[in-house]
Amino acid sequence: MKRFGFLVRPPWFTACVGSVLFVVRGIASLGTTATRFPDSVGYETFSLWGHTDRSWPVTFVYALVRSDGGRVFVQILLGCLAWMWLGSELARRARWPRTILVATALLSLSPQIVRYDAAILSESLGITYAVMAVAATLRKTHDSTRTATVVWLACVALCGFTRPTHLIVVIAVSLPHAIRLVTSRGRRLSATGAVVFVMLLFGVVQQRNSSHMSLLNLYTVVSSRVITDDGRFDWFVDKGMPDVAGMRSANGYDYAGDLPPDVAAIVDLPEGQQPPALMRVGGVTLAQWLKDNGWRTLALYLAAHPGDTLGHARDLLDPTLSPGNGDFLPLANGPMIPGFLFGTWQAWAVSAFAGVLLLWFRSRRDAIVLASTGVVTAIVYLATVHSSGIEHVRHSVTVASMVRVIGLCAVVRALAPRDVRQTPDATASERN
Repeated sequence: MKRFGFLVRPPWFTACVGSVLFVVRGIASLGTTATRFPDSVGYETFSLWGHTDRSWPVTFVYALVRSDGGRVFVQILLGCLAWMWLGSELARRARWPRTILVATALLSLSPQIVRYDAAILSESLGITYAVMAVAATLRKTHDSTRTATVVWLACVALCGFTRPTHLIVVIAVSLPHAIRLVTSRGRRLSATGAVVFVMLLFGVVQQRNSSHMSLLNLYTVVSSRVITDDGRFDWFVDKGMPDVAGMRSANGYDYAGDLPPDVAAIVDLPEGQQPPALMRVGGVTLAQWLKDNGWRTLALYLAAHPGDTLGHARDLLDPTLSPGNGDFLPLANGPMIPGFLFGTWQAWAVSAFAGVLLLWFRSRRDAIVLASTGVVTAIVYLATVHSSGIEHVRHSVTVASMVRVIGLCAVVRALAPRDVRQTPDATASERN
């Protein structure tokens, strides 16, 4: 056995864990036919400034790799690298670094995460970018070098621009810099703050360039939540929404060719998307009102009805944050490990809260960082479930993954000895 003892020494142990991680994820998705959906085509047009269906973090990768098989390979590779990075950052100050590295790798192999590698959609890369952002944040918390800051900014950008609701991450990052700028009456603006403000401005521009996609999502919300409930419908009509004959019975979806040309000119249906029947029935009158006033009115409703707002989010907690192994999307994955490691969101949330509480008495900086990450994740979840009327399980999978990541980070940091300053490769002296 001594002959193989080098496998548990640095850096071989990290390399072995990473290799096993890639092989297991590869068995689940490589060699199978990548699954495409009607909206997959929207991810194949890369644009930074112009009219686009999707933001650049996913479309950029898909523009570099043109084959679906190659895209699945890249999604697996980037996912493995991101989780190994997170595991290495956690192991850096852990009492049992090898154990933490393996635990992080095992969590990343949950079917709820792995199964999206086979889909030509944003979920696989969305989870990867979020994990990268957390890993970069952990590094920046204890490393104020320029390199750490640049890497952190890049990871925040990738995570913050993946989906429209993820822009909340960039807004949250910009808040401390904005407060510092205001309280100093414009005299204190760091280079990092300037970059973050530019990122936020760029994100707003990207959102405007994909406003037709947001309008489609708004239609799904109105179809599933507003016209189906008397109280909500009356409230929206009272705020100016047109009450078009037949709109309350407009269920399901039409084909894109069924959409009248005058309505199509307003909604600018994204490529590959089927229009809700409400688009056709509501006509030009409803389309123009939703385009001009829809999101603002929805925001007012959510703010004015906190009980209904929180109740809808609460009803979706279990199906979205503790999803099953996977019948939601018809993905042709190969064998995967059991999904019990993903656990329930309640258990991970309790672990996160307890870890942050313990960490508060040891390192307030770490506690604040993790608590802030948890708050931002909760806000992203609320925005996600209220900004689309369908496919909440898929849209919320990044949040579901982050609940586990935050819980793991909080527990590991809370249990780390005060005097440990190990790198992830300093595992030879570990005592398990």
